[in-house]
Amino acid sequence: MSSPAQLRIAARIHYALKGMLGEGIDVAAMLNDPAEAREVLYVCQASGNAELVALANQFFVASEVARLADSSSLSKPKAKPAKAHAAPQDAAWGQDTSGFGISEPADLPTQPNPRTRWLKNFAQRLTR
Repeated sequence: MSSPAQLRIAARIHYALKGMLGEGIDVAAMLNDPAEAREVLYVCQASGNAELVALANQFFVASEVARLADSSSLSKPKAKPAKAHAAPQDAAWGQDTSGFGISEPADLPTQPNPRTRWLKNFAQRLTR
């Protein structure tokens, strides 16, 4: 698994090689295939460009850090998260609700909305 640092460095290598050689690399292949990453790092080391050599070294260090982090996380069993308790409910059927109660539709007003009266008045003026 690649880390964000590896992705950032691989993208910088891609653009540096594209500027220097006119052709970039497949960043996804570099991150997923160790053989591809090794080939790209060899090209960077052999280029003689100080920036590419530094990026190759940074990618190697980031790969080692990610590998060590993965191996240490695999050796430790992950603790299960504590189950969240539901809010107390009065009725048995409400045990699996959010605790805000049953939603009900709003009451509709019996009178027409007075704000729309101007539209009727305007329509009557147009017909005169």
